Amino acid sequence: MATNSKKLNCQDFCLGWISCVVPTYNRSGLLAATLESIHNQSFRPIEIVVVDDGSTDDTSEVVRKWAKQHNDPKTFVIRWVIQSNQGANAARNRGAEEAHGEFIAFLDSDDQWLSKKLEKQIAIFQSNTDFGGVYCGMCNVDLVTGEKEKAVPRAYPEGDLLRQLLIHDVTEATSAWIVRKECFENVGNFDIALPARQDWDMWIRLSEKYSIGCVPEILVEQGNHPGERVRSKAHREIDAHQTIFHKYAFLRAKFPFWVSLASRSAMYRRRGRVYFHRGISRKKALAMYVLAILVWPFNFDSYAALMGMMLSAELRSKIRSIWNRIFGRTRLSIKTH
Repeated sequence: MATNSKKLNCQDFCLGWISCVVPTYNRSGLLAATLESIHNQSFRPIEIVVVDDGSTDDTSEVVRKWAKQHNDPKTFVIRWVIQSNQGANAARNRGAEEAHGEFIAFLDSDDQWLSKKLEKQIAIFQSNTDFGGVYCGMCNVDLVTGEKEKAVPRAYPEGDLLRQLLIHDVTEATSAWIVRKECFENVGNFDIALPARQDWDMWIRLSEKYSIGCVPEILVEQGNHPGERVRSKAHREIDAHQTIFHKYAFLRAKFPFWVSLASRSAMYRRRGRVYFHRGISRKKALAMYVLAILVWPFNFDSYAALMGMMLSAELRSKIRSIWNRIFGRTRLSIKTH
């Protein structure tokens, strides 16, 4: 491992600094735009920790050149760490360990923040000191065509989210979050043993000990591109959901039994969507949707997923968009996955 700067002491940073952890692997063509979205934030001061997870392209040169142009020791510090290839969550853990800020914000190297993202989230922390983390909304952007996903209404729950998170992830992916650095000492790092959904696993542990805040608007653009992302690996996603389901059985036992039923139903529903939307098996997808309904027949989304199998992709998308404009903030909302 190596860094581009001397080891910094925590006293070099004042309370209120945000450390932005950017894990990256062979994305030199996307990385500069991601870093620019951090530089364009209305909030200061900021520390960026880029963790190069064993890239074989010119990532180091891109970071070095960009840092030379933007580094400002008083308000905007850029550092980078190079490690052998261990995966994105090992890189996130390394970045969190290296970070000196009071808060840690994560940003994948193919995602971008809107300019007010950090400012609005810090305001939420300031309004409630009990919050351990704050998330915001995200939308998908096609990095090839530039087409942005149309925003549809959705619920943005906050406060005590443990029961909801034990059923399914009601928040957002890692690039939407800021977490107090001290929280990692109490809940641990991202679980690198999980094949996927390490973010959801982290939010469960975080919500066990802390309240969660939210900025209920889209402040992150999640990049879609032909390159590999964890969510593109169907079998890893299925294995992760099953592992998380069993991992937190002890927490669900503290709630009414219906929480376990709803959680199992959500696992079947998610598996069905993977089978169906990835073109793996319509028969298996149908079986999973039926199981989801039989186990917990009180979730409208299971019925929507089942009915969606009978429609074309275009018609499903149109119906979901129109439906969620009306019911997106209610329990009748239709999820994409």
